[in-house]
Amino acid sequence: KIFKGSSSLLLAGSSWPKDEEIIKELSKQHPEIKIIIAPHLIDKSHISQIKSIFPEAITYSKAIESKISKAPILIIDNMGMLSSLYQYADFALIGGGFGAGIHNTLEAATYGMPIFIGPNYHKFQEAKDLIEIGVITVFNDAIELKEKFEIVLHDKEKYNHIVNASKEYVQSNSGATNLIMKKVVESLEI
Repeated sequence: KIFKGSSSLLLAGSSWPKDEEIIKELSKQHPEIKIIIAPHLIDKSHISQIKSIFPEAITYSKAIESKISKAPILIIDNMGMLSSLYQYADFALIGGGFGAGIHNTLEAATYGMPIFIGPNYHKFQEAKDLIEIGVITVFNDAIELKEKFEIVLHDKEKYNHIVNASKEYVQSNSGATNLIMKKVVESLEI
């Protein structure tokens, strides 16, 4: 909360090196946007690699309150925080779309925001659904991300539509655990 302040915030969840390189280009074009990078791998070598791409960044483990509000980029260098960070984000970039596949898109969708992913998402039905209703935008490179990001950054009506569609999708698809458990119990009673 202190890091974000009154700025808009892009959260890069479960990012990989290709995602981070693309984010760097976006950060150059939009230095007014704060960025949290929560990488998929948090080993020291990957954190060092991210710090070399973003020398102005601070890591969560070394952040102190007096400096965190002034930092433009925050690197999450521990496990278990990502899902709780989405509540502060205005935009999400979900990592993995240039590799084996994207990370969980529903965590971001729960909080209602535009979501950006790379092209490898075809194994994930919720991603396909969210693309169809306009919540998720697919990008193939830094130039395309910048163009698509700027559309939702500057068009408040479109942004608000995405926020509402995202929340509506999550609400309309909640309760799956209860449905599954009901079917399991029914099959055991037979």
